[in-house]
Amino acid sequence: MKDQLFEPITIMGLEFKNRIVHAPTTMNMSDPDGHVTERTVGAYESLAKGGFSSVQVGATCVRRDGLINERMLGIYDDTYVIGFRDVVEVIHNNDALAGVQLFYGGLIPGLASTTPLEPGKGWIPGTVSWGASDKAIIGNPQPGIVSTEGYEELVECYAQGARRAREAGFDYVGYHFCHGSLPHTNLSLLSNVDRTDKYADRFLFIEEIIKRTQQLCGPDFPLMPRICCDENLVGGFDIAYFVEHYATRLQRLGVAVIDCTFGSMIRAASRRQDVTSGEFIGGGFYTPNLVNLENIQTVKRLFKERGIDTPVIGSCNLGTPEQVRAMVVEGGADFAGVSRFSLDDPEFPNKMRSGREREIRKSTRTGASLLHGNIFGKGYAGSPQNPEFGREREYRLVPTGHPKKVVIVGGGSGGMEYARVAKQIGHEVVLFEKSMRLGGVMDWCGNYPHLPNVESIRYQPEYHAYQMELLGIDCRLGCDATPELILAEKPDVVVIATGARAKLPPLPGMEEARRAGRILTIDEVLSRDNPTDPGGSPVIWGAGEGLELAVELSRKGRKPRLIDSSPALALPPYLLSRAGHVLRWLAEAGVAIETGVTVRGIGPVGLLVSRNADPRQPEAEPDEILCDRVIVCLGREPENGLKGILEDKVAQVQVLGDARKPRSYGNAIHEAAYLARQI
Repeated sequence: MKDQLFEPITIMGLEFKNRIVHAPTTMNMSDPDGHVTERTVGAYESLAKGGFSSVQVGATCVRRDGLINERMLGIYDDTYVIGFRDVVEVIHNNDALAGVQLFYGGLIPGLASTTPLEPGKGWIPGTVSWGASDKAIIGNPQPGIVSTEGYEELVECYAQGARRAREAGFDYVGYHFCHGSLPHTNLSLLSNVDRTDKYADRFLFIEEIIKRTQQLCGPDFPLMPRICCDENLVGGFDIAYFVEHYATRLQRLGVAVIDCTFGSMIRAASRRQDVTSGEFIGGGFYTPNLVNLENIQTVKRLFKERGIDTPVIGSCNLGTPEQVRAMVVEGGADFAGVSRFSLDDPEFPNKMRSGREREIRKSTRTGASLLHGNIFGKGYAGSPQNPEFGREREYRLVPTGHPKKVVIVGGGSGGMEYARVAKQIGHEVVLFEKSMRLGGVMDWCGNYPHLPNVESIRYQPEYHAYQMELLGIDCRLGCDATPELILAEKPDVVVIATGARAKLPPLPGMEEARRAGRILTIDEVLSRDNPTDPGGSPVIWGAGEGLELAVELSRKGRKPRLIDSSPALALPPYLLSRAGHVLRWLAEAGVAIETGVTVRGIGPVGLLVSRNADPRQPEAEPDEILCDRVIVCLGREPENGLKGILEDKVAQVQVLGDARKPRSYGNAIHEAAYLARQI
């Protein structure tokens, strides 16, 4: 049977070899002036090598005052052409079409600013935050208003940027007409209000950009605008409005493809209560898979009714091969646009085509900018799972001429990544794991069957475990690596990737309660091999790490009680993007978060606590919380005792991941990828 995803298609003379395209995203890999760097070239080279039919360079600013990050690509004048030719060359050399997306900030500049902003300014010096009116807000709470002359100047900036893109050799030009950029603020029924000039016609700015581009580049030069098709905001336009007022005009202008996106960053109430407007843009951790599938189906149906035959791209929350395929086969999109998944595994199209889907790093949905900062402020795009992305050229594996014996203690994300890299370089690798499963903390931390999408957390250890199998790495499971056992291997390098253990404060009664099974840790409750039942009404001690656990237990029919010593709820970094969902679910379950509760000791039938007291004042009169079981969720502390024992007995001892300092699995993977290359 033919795979529809890999059927070729020709549009306006462009031959797409399949239906998978790399959707443009802000990479922030330029030099300080917006010029292409080796990092830029390497990133887009890896995507083109991976088998995408088209690779579109993302968010390239047409004028500097529209930047949203200081390392965004620019195309402000003709000096930018030569750098882009290098990008086009590596994309074409790998049999992919090359496109570039033109961008201008609009209301977005100033988003994620850590300091107060002057009215109408972004956080980057010289940038502006403005739109069709000052009635809508995204970045600066006091945006400016673009004048008629200002729009006319920017029309020319867009068109000249497109001309330069064509001179650089790009096969087509895309536009960022969405999510709060200036063209979107013109389309928006919430932003473009009270204008009395010609731009009261909400589509005119876009129309002028496209027509002027066609004058400079020719009417047959393919244009592919990425445009908001539904703001999903109260008072904003919906798909039916978009089709009637905007899509029909795009078709008359002769655009090659409409890259359909949904949602808005404008601060307003979402029309749908089940999915917020922002989730249709970037897709949060709990956002439904294929969140825009029904939206694309609606677009295609209304297009057919109106006689619009322009091909469309559908995207957002496509993190597995099955989801990518569904966007085309079930959704009816002509192309599946993939962004975050592209960064996690740029080779996934080739792996799909050749039947190697088990080798794919499926997306864990934990954020493309997890390690490098937010792409709206002081960060570049990357992947927590894929340390090579953006470093492809410097991280190319070079076989060693001096193989060494490497012993790794710990089979979590960091230990397995180190083993994978060291083995491919040519070293002899032995990995000890004390449990009977590989994966470490990633093996149990997503064990919440009653929460949506948490199965994706398992994708990372599954990928690494399969790599151990493919590479024939000697993994010894169920083996607690003692110093004697390690030294018996005569290692040249020992890697301590033993992770971290749960923090258990040394309070009165703690040891006795642990022995009696009344004090549990979160990993004991979530263990996949041997989970401990916490009973019907457990107390969860620690409202940061314990929030999701409280939701899971509630949905199992339990009645957890959630306490925390902080005067106000403080979320761990990984939960910040999930907090809205989790707190709503807790409220629906009737679980209150009791803050300001300091545990003083463990009594025979519960916890001895003081409320709203300074924990440094032991004289505070304690209360007692009665409970059978307590689940401690107070974070973790490094478990690296082997280091002091072995560092004088082995030539090289390295500590990585949580064994160094508890952080994210992405930190462990990135550290391992770097350290293994330094052997």
